[in-house]
Amino acid sequence: MVDFQLSPELTPLLARFLAARSPVDTSRAGGAARPPLWEALVEEVGVAGLLVPEELGGQGAGLLELGAAVHELGVCGWSGPVVATAGVAVHLLGALDPDDATGLRAAIAVEGRVVVAALHEDPAGSSVATTLSWRGDRLRGRRTLVDSGTHADTFLVPALDEDDVPVLLRVDAGADGARVTPMDAMDPGRGLADLDLDDVEAAVVVARGTDVTAALEDAWLVGALLVAADLVGTSARVLDVARDYAVEREQFGRAVASFQSVKHKLVDMYADLETSRSMVRQALLDAAAGSERWRLSASAAKVRTGDAGAFVVREGIQVHGGIGFTWEHEMSHHFRRAMAQRGLYGTPTVHRRLVADRSGF
Repeated sequence: MVDFQLSPELTPLLARFLAARSPVDTSRAGGAARPPLWEALVEEVGVAGLLVPEELGGQGAGLLELGAAVHELGVCGWSGPVVATAGVAVHLLGALDPDDATGLRAAIAVEGRVVVAALHEDPAGSSVATTLSWRGDRLRGRRTLVDSGTHADTFLVPALDEDDVPVLLRVDAGADGARVTPMDAMDPGRGLADLDLDDVEAAVVVARGTDVTAALEDAWLVGALLVAADLVGTSARVLDVARDYAVEREQFGRAVASFQSVKHKLVDMYADLETSRSMVRQALLDAAAGSERWRLSASAAKVRTGDAGAFVVREGIQVHGGIGFTWEHEMSHHFRRAMAQRGLYGTPTVHRRLVADRSGF
């Protein structure tokens, strides 16, 4: 397999760290609770603060480096709050709280505080619109599909004030009236949750005004791009495992990999993986450079990886035959992660529409 490195400095470091601390068998053992590896990612590697400026205790890196980290997490099958906190929340706070008046970006980088944005009310997770009511410092309403909601210490919740002006509010997970309910998701480790808010006191206003909606939309796209990077990592692992199995497994006195039908499957998987890699690399480069086309590139990457990831994991199971369908084999773990991420931060269908709109069709 061609060595794929989004970051020549970070990729090999993280690959070694994760191979030692959270190989696939370890990663797949977690449930909806916050994974123990999160603390090590914060304290030993600094992943949580990659997008946080150095003066706030972070690494001062960019989306390319964070994408490289998420890619390696996908290779080892780890689900946790890196995308939701180190990516989406930090990007959102950087746009709406540039001076870190709330102290949340510093807390993420230094303390590992899990801050997540409650982006959605619609069950498809394709809109960041809100109908939550914030009146007299009291917040009422419900958000769903909260990424890493079961891992969270703090939520960033969009709402409308008494004048219907958008606001972004800080709500701590333990606040009176805030209820977090784990969702029955394909990937339990993702920590997807419903967030119910019943007269929650929300006095900390992160931001107010029309900029809130635009910042939420961009944060959602950052989530889509990072999930695309994870899907590429997942697909790479699946192809490696399927290829190795086909080479080692013998049938009728021959390696399964020598059969033409299996060769075709592996080649098709490789082709889809390579096109996904190209799309994600370009989208991350566009985003890191602040290019005007980064939003188009991010949606295009989510389209390609969503479709390709689903194809690769299905074909990986087919290469393995019956053993690939079993719970005990790691293929089932990658399948659940890939199918869950295909729908997170917008399905390929949603992003195709966005690509068409941004392209003027």
